[in-house]
Amino acid sequence: MNGTGDVEEQKPGPRAADPLGVGWLSGRNFLLLLTAAVVASFPKVVLGLNTFFFRDFGVLCYPQAFYQRESILRGELPFWTPYNYCGTPFLAQWGSWYPAFILNLIFPMPWSMNFFHLSHLVLGGCGMYWLLRRWGVGAFAASFAGFAYVFNGVTLSCLMWPSYTAFLAWSPWVLGCTMAAWREGGRWIVLASLASAMQVLAGVPELTVLFWVLVGFFWMVDATTLKQPVWPALRRLGLVIALAAGITMVQMLPFFDLLMHSQRDRNFGGSKWPMPSWGLASLLAPLFHCFQSSQGQWFQPGQELVGSYYLGVGVLVLAVTGSLLKRNKTAAILGGMALFCWLMALGPKSVLFDGVKRVFPWIGVARYPVKFAFFPVFLLPLLAAWAVDEVKVDLVRKRDRLVISLAGAMILLMGAILLVAARFPLQNDEWSPTLRNTAWRAVFALLLLAGVLWLARSKPTRSRILVQVMLLGLLPLDAFTHSPDMFPEIPASNLAPGIWTAGVKQPPPRLGEGRVMSTPDAERYLEKSGVKDLAIDFTGMRLAQRHNLNLLDSVPKVAGGGMILHPAYFDKLETYLYRTLGVQFGPGLLDFLSAAWFSSPEKPLFWKQRTTYLPQITAGQRPAFAGDDEVLRAITADSFDPRGVAYLPEEARPLISVTNLTQCKIVNTRWSAHKIEADVEATEPSLVVISQSYYHLWRASMDGQAIPLLRANVAFQAVQAPAGRHHLALVYRDDFFRIGAGITIITLAACALIWMFSGPARREVI
Repeated sequence: MNGTGDVEEQKPGPRAADPLGVGWLSGRNFLLLLTAAVVASFPKVVLGLNTFFFRDFGVLCYPQAFYQRESILRGELPFWTPYNYCGTPFLAQWGSWYPAFILNLIFPMPWSMNFFHLSHLVLGGCGMYWLLRRWGVGAFAASFAGFAYVFNGVTLSCLMWPSYTAFLAWSPWVLGCTMAAWREGGRWIVLASLASAMQVLAGVPELTVLFWVLVGFFWMVDATTLKQPVWPALRRLGLVIALAAGITMVQMLPFFDLLMHSQRDRNFGGSKWPMPSWGLASLLAPLFHCFQSSQGQWFQPGQELVGSYYLGVGVLVLAVTGSLLKRNKTAAILGGMALFCWLMALGPKSVLFDGVKRVFPWIGVARYPVKFAFFPVFLLPLLAAWAVDEVKVDLVRKRDRLVISLAGAMILLMGAILLVAARFPLQNDEWSPTLRNTAWRAVFALLLLAGVLWLARSKPTRSRILVQVMLLGLLPLDAFTHSPDMFPEIPASNLAPGIWTAGVKQPPPRLGEGRVMSTPDAERYLEKSGVKDLAIDFTGMRLAQRHNLNLLDSVPKVAGGGMILHPAYFDKLETYLYRTLGVQFGPGLLDFLSAAWFSSPEKPLFWKQRTTYLPQITAGQRPAFAGDDEVLRAITADSFDPRGVAYLPEEARPLISVTNLTQCKIVNTRWSAHKIEADVEATEPSLVVISQSYYHLWRASMDGQAIPLLRANVAFQAVQAPAGRHHLALVYRDDFFRIGAGITIITLAACALIWMFSGPARREVI
């Protein structure tokens, strides 16, 4: 620390200089200890017997990773997937270019995905340890913060989301390397750029932006407190940002293009699953006003995205203590940012959220305000480490008084929360589990704080090392017991492909020929159902082809996929069919959508085979021109005949010369993920309709000559073919990817040159 008490990077000193005299907790030993703790927490997952699967991991993330792996092993990059939403962009989804997907190409799945999670837990904990050691914090305090960063409700909730796990893992490395970059330059610039790029590619844009606001605050603290030229530091920071942006262009350019043409806009989010107004009470009483699902997990009413944002009562006490002891700009930034994020997590219930959204309206793209509650998990361990590390003689008594006072206040507050839970229960509250759980949180907190206070007065002995290990062990024990069954496992065999063929006793529809379609009633039923046996429940979801699970069996599906972003026009149709009350649709729409299988409304796991469905390329229809709302009503009517009419927007009228039904035949159809080919035989100019999602990156050509690609039936594709026999080709071409990939390659080359012509990254005291 410098004279003002703000952060100053230091080279970790020899063992004798460690404030707590904990020479045994070197970086290597901490790595081994943390790895052992993670392995001991998930032994069957490490051995490949079980797998994570809960919520988004099983139904969204894993199938996408599986599809990406299978596509690459076939020799193609999956820019587009024809299996969901009648076709949707794939590699443009943010997070698709995170380099860890290489693990899935090398190791068997799902073990590789599970290893991704667990290795990133270790990476994040080691990053927190490394960052605090650079700041001159003692080895035990840094180890304590590293364990607290890994073992808490927020981080463990991220076992549902690989992207969030990766974001948290890279955050301490980004902050530490970026601070070193603007202070020292040289190779630190390259390291900071690479770490920052990894954080961006992880795929959590709203938290990444917020994290860089924090980085900006740290730079301002440096600019105002350290004796260092401002402009050189600013230039280095700007270079880090520019290089990191350049590295990520292979992802960012396609993503922003997809965002502009997707269902999300500035008004998309901000209302679903905010933290309840009383949600912060769960920081002390994790089950307060929570209900237990039929499968054993606990959720807050109205907020079912995040399983927990419990960080540990003892860690919270130490974080407040650290901020009060330091009373400097850095502590103010960390504490203020944590409070800001908790208030923002309240969403529209908070005046702050609405005010920020008025100033920055694009924050509405972030759908779930509760995500802001993720950020304090990075901030509080930093503050807590300072409290653990304050062992100077003149501060021990002050620190101890603060800890004891705050612990007493927290215990009283926990008692008040329990009183509220008893006097004013919600409909599904369970008092006894809440009481027992909160009592155990208090016990863990008191044991943790007592151990920390004892360490400040103890001498370096074996008993001291034993207490340190026990204190580190309390953190995972507290985390794993605060919300029972928060991260369940199932046998790894449940994720194996082939469930469709085994369940239906027939192969799935072939790509380009047919699709499966779930009824709206079946979708609504499945959203509310939950079989107690998790393995059986997951198998049921696979049979029902929920979310992205169809990708595991290569089953083309009409709607109900789980991509974060998908074409806006198709979303309009899907919203009308599945989320508009009272909407009915006739067999004509099912035929047009090539619905070869239709799920039973009464039995969602069973599929009925249809025989009247059309192929995905048809021709000869009469064009009709109307607005989208009118077309939606027309194509869902019982009278809709997809063989006789195709609806086009008014702006397509000048591009069409066809006026009536025509004689036209489609032959020699060839269908792949990124290219559709067919021969068209027409006696006169004819309309050709393709029941694939309309998206602007598809290009149409006839005999090699470009022709306009039109939008038909609200969300699908059409072209006009001239008379005679002609070869039709539709190709998906993402020029944004090509440009972005070129920028990425050039930027990586620039990083290599900076590394070659810079000296080693220095570590001396600034």
